[in-house]
Amino acid sequence: MSDETFIKGRLVSLRRPDLDKDVLQGNWHSWFNDARITEFLEHGAFPITRQEEADILASAMRQSSNLILAVVDNADGSVVGTVSLKGINHIQRRAEIAIVMGFKNPPGAALEAMALMTRHAFDRLSLQKLYAGQHESLWKWVNTLGTIGYRVEGYRENYGFRNGQPYGALLTGITSEQFYNLQASRNGDVLGGDALATAKKRSSKNPVPVLKEMFQSLSGGNS
Repeated sequence: MSDETFIKGRLVSLRRPDLDKDVLQGNWHSWFNDARITEFLEHGAFPITRQEEADILASAMRQSSNLILAVVDNADGSVVGTVSLKGINHIQRRAEIAIVMGFKNPPGAALEAMALMTRHAFDRLSLQKLYAGQHESLWKWVNTLGTIGYRVEGYRENYGFRNGQPYGALLTGITSEQFYNLQASRNGDVLGGDALATAKKRSSKNPVPVLKEMFQSLSGGNS
């Protein structure tokens, strides 16, 4: 384990980003220039350089309301993504959680990274609520997060516009109580010892059509 490691997992570990090694000499910025990676993100509208990405990341890391960590593949030490808590509010005890995986995305790595950051948010930052929003096309990922306790809490219609079409957003969240209850039921490990096996237990049902129908019903059928 590297002496830079902050949180150790089985497949991946989390550490503070190294602006020089990871960004200025690495390919961190290129994730946000890649059409495939940014297909369902708000990034990718304008090109970004290494220096611009380093400046953005440095500014975000200086803010005490943010915790931004690099996701490192334990197999070879390469940086494969980034996971973050933003808008950390210690009075209301909440934060927004997000993850972006790069060109290399080992099976189970993203789920483990989310589980590690979620546990840290509740164990060490004493937060009570984490929330997120995902493009509706990422419903399979939303279902994957459901295997570690995240729940769909709502649907935001016409949240954005991409590729000539409006899209909605799935709103998800988890409380510390929900996380700890699930962790206890799995003998202290919310991943049950195997992130990949846990991920495969996700629901195969797309929640979006039901949420859209519910939304239209509540709004009297008007879109």
